[in-house]
Amino acid sequence: MLLLKTNLLLMLFYGFYRLLFVRDTFFKLRRVTLMAMLAAAFVVPLVDIGWWVEEHASTVNLVEAYQEVMLPTVVVTGDMGRFPWMRLCSAIYMIGVAVLLTRVLVQLLAIFRRVRTSERMELMDSEVCRMDDDTSPFSFFKWIFVNPNAQNESQLREIMVHEQTHVRQWHSVDILLMELCSILCWWNPFVWLMRREVRLNLEFLADDHVVTMGSERKSYQYHLLGLAYGKNVATISNNFNVLPLKLRIKMMNKKRTNGLGRTKYVLVPAVAVALLVASNIESVARTWNGAKASVVTENMNEVVWTTPADTIPDGVFDVVEKMPEFPGGMPAMMQFLQQNMKYPEEAAKKGIQGRVMVKFVVDASGKVRDVELARGVDPLLDAEALRVIKMMPDWIPGMQKGHKVHVKYTVPIAFRLPDDKPAGQK
Repeated sequence: MLLLKTNLLLMLFYGFYRLLFVRDTFFKLRRVTLMAMLAAAFVVPLVDIGWWVEEHASTVNLVEAYQEVMLPTVVVTGDMGRFPWMRLCSAIYMIGVAVLLTRVLVQLLAIFRRVRTSERMELMDSEVCRMDDDTSPFSFFKWIFVNPNAQNESQLREIMVHEQTHVRQWHSVDILLMELCSILCWWNPFVWLMRREVRLNLEFLADDHVVTMGSERKSYQYHLLGLAYGKNVATISNNFNVLPLKLRIKMMNKKRTNGLGRTKYVLVPAVAVALLVASNIESVARTWNGAKASVVTENMNEVVWTTPADTIPDGVFDVVEKMPEFPGGMPAMMQFLQQNMKYPEEAAKKGIQGRVMVKFVVDASGKVRDVELARGVDPLLDAEALRVIKMMPDWIPGMQKGHKVHVKYTVPIAFRLPDDKPAGQK
C-alpha cells in the first residue's frame, strides 16, 4: 500500500511540475523542487496525522465519503480455478527490480574500472581521468573523464566548465537518488518522465553556467551538436551531450523568466500538505468503522467530539482512540479473506451474487466474537462470509484512554461471478 501511494504521489507531483515549472529558467529552484517532490512522495505515506483528521469536522466528512465511495471491498469470484495473479505480479515486479539494479551496478563497475585504469592529468585546476577513445565527456561525483586530444582549446574549456559545474554542485547525488526511485517504481511511466526532468534540469544548470562564464552561445551550441554521436559509458553519469540537444539549445536561447515567477514555488509545500491530509484520510477510512460522531461544543478555537450515547451498549465501542487492527494491517486482512473465502458451488451454478455485510466485535483480548450479518444476500453466500470471518486470528485490540476495549467492526464482502457465465445461469 505504501508503494502504491508513493507511485500515485509521484504521478501527481510530475503533473504539478509540468503544469507550473517546466517552462521557467529558475534552474536551481527547479532542482530543489524536483528533489523535494521525490522526497515527499516517499515520506508522506509514512507520516501519521490520523489523530488530526479525526478531530476536524471537515476531514471526518471526507473520511465518511471515502468509505462510501472508494474503500475497497473484499471480492470473491466464482472462478473455482483462480490464477495466483498477485504472486505473478509480485514476481514480475521483483524481476524488474533485480534487472534494473543489476544494470546500475554494472554501470558503476564500468565507471570505477575507468577511474582505476585511466591516466590522471591536470586541467583547469581539476584532476581529470584522461580518455583516448571517442567516448563522450562525462563526470561522476568528483571524477571528470575527457579526451583532451579530441577538442580544441576553446571546446575543452567549455567541457571542463560544464563538468566542473556537475562536480561542484553534486549533481550525481540527484541522479543516483532518481535511479533508485526508478528501480523501486519501474512499472510507473511517470517515474521515468520525472527522471528525465531531473537529468534535463541538471544539464540546464551546467549549460547556463558555461554561458555565464563567457562562452559564446552559438559556438557552444555547435560544439554540443558536434558531440551528439559520441558513445556514453553509463546513464548514471553526467554526460556532456546525452540529453535532447534541441531542448537544451532552446532553453539556452530562452528569455530569462521574470523574478516574480518565483512566487509560484510557494505552492509546493501547500500541495505536499494537502496530499499528506489526503493520504491520512485514506488511512483513517481503512481503520475506522465509519460510526457517526456528533459535535457537542464548537467555538473559534476548538471542536470537541463525542460518540452518540447509543454507540456504547454493554461496553462495546463504535469509535475509539486507537481502532483494532488485523495482524499485518488492512492488506493482510484482505489477503486472509481472499485466500480463505470460497465461492459456494451451488450459488455459482444458480448465478447468485451480491454484497454481504458482516459485523462483529473485536474484544479487549483481540478475539473476534458476536459475528452476524449486517446485510445479507442469500443463505449460501451469507453462510460462507460468516464462516470465514469466524476463522479470523486474534486482532490487536482497540484502545480507549489507555485501556483495551471491545470495538465493533464491519467488513463488506462482494461475491461476484465472471461475465462469461455458462448458458443457463442467471
